[in-house]
Amino acid sequence: MKALRQVHQRLARAWQKRRDERDERTHSPQWFLLAGQRERNAWCTPDPAGLIPLYPPANCFWADPFAWSQAGRRLIFMEEYLFHTGLGRISALELGANLNPLGQAVPVLDEDRHLSYPFLFSFQGNLYMVPESAAARRVDLYRCHRFPFGWTRAGTLLDGLQAADATLFEHQGRWWLFCSARLGRARINDSLFAFHADSPLSDRWIPHTGNPLMRDYVGARPAGRVFVDQSGRLLRPAQVSVPRYGYGLVLNEVLELTPERFRERPIRQASATASGGWRALHHLDWHDGLMVMDAQRLVPRP
Repeated sequence: MKALRQVHQRLARAWQKRRDERDERTHSPQWFLLAGQRERNAWCTPDPAGLIPLYPPANCFWADPFAWSQAGRRLIFMEEYLFHTGLGRISALELGANLNPLGQAVPVLDEDRHLSYPFLFSFQGNLYMVPESAAARRVDLYRCHRFPFGWTRAGTLLDGLQAADATLFEHQGRWWLFCSARLGRARINDSLFAFHADSPLSDRWIPHTGNPLMRDYVGARPAGRVFVDQSGRLLRPAQVSVPRYGYGLVLNEVLELTPERFRERPIRQASATASGGWRALHHLDWHDGLMVMDAQRLVPRP
C-alpha cells in the first residue's frame, strides 16, 4: 500500500506540474508572508485566512518566516529569494505595534549559495540561527552577536548531508534535529530524518536508528518550529506537497520519540485553496504572541 501511495503521489504531482506550466506562461508564482497576533494555543488551530498579508517587492519572494521578539523589537526572519540571482538570502523585516513593516527587509545573511528556512532558537542566553544551505551539503550554525542584524558562523551541526529545513527542539532531556534530506532513495520533499545530541551546539549528532522516519509527500518535510501545546502534546508542522510543492500544511502529534522509536499521527490539515484561496501554503511559526505563515499567489507577468 505504501508503494502504491507513492506512485499515486508522483502521478498527481506530474499532472499538476503540467497544469502549473500552463498557468505560468502568463503569471509568475510569488511567495508572501502572513502575520497576526495569536495566543499560544492558536498553534493547534492555525487560521491563515485571519492573518495579515505582507507582500514583498516585485523582484523577489518571501518565504519560510520565523518570528522573534527581543529588546522591545519584533521581527520576522525569512528567505528572501531574488529572481535576478536565482538565490535566496536571509533577511529580517521589523514590525510595528500594528504589525505594519518598519521600513524594508534588511539582509542579515547573504552568501554565494542559496539560503532559506532561518530556524531560530535561544540557548544559554544566546540567539542562534540554523539556515538551510542544502547545496553546501552541511547544516551550519550561526550566533547573533548584535541583534537583530549581526550574525557570525559558529560551527557546523551536520556535514556531508544534503539536508533541508533543519528544525531543533528539546524533548525528554535530549536535543533533536529533524530535517529532510536527499539520501539513497529519499528525496527532499518526501523524507523526514532525525538526529539527536546532548546539546544543540554539538557537532556529533547521532542518527535515529529508524532513518528515514518517513517517506511521504504528505507530512514528512518539516514546515516550522516543533512546539508543545497547553495540554503537553508535542506538535510538528509538516508540508503537504501533493498535488504540488507547498500545497498545504499538516499538523502532526508526535506520540513517541526515542533514539530507537518514532510514532506520530496527523491531527489537522490545511490547504492553501481552502484557507485563503491561495496557490500554496507551507510554513508555520509562533513566538511571543506573533504567528507567521507563508502563502503563494500568482501575479501577472510584466
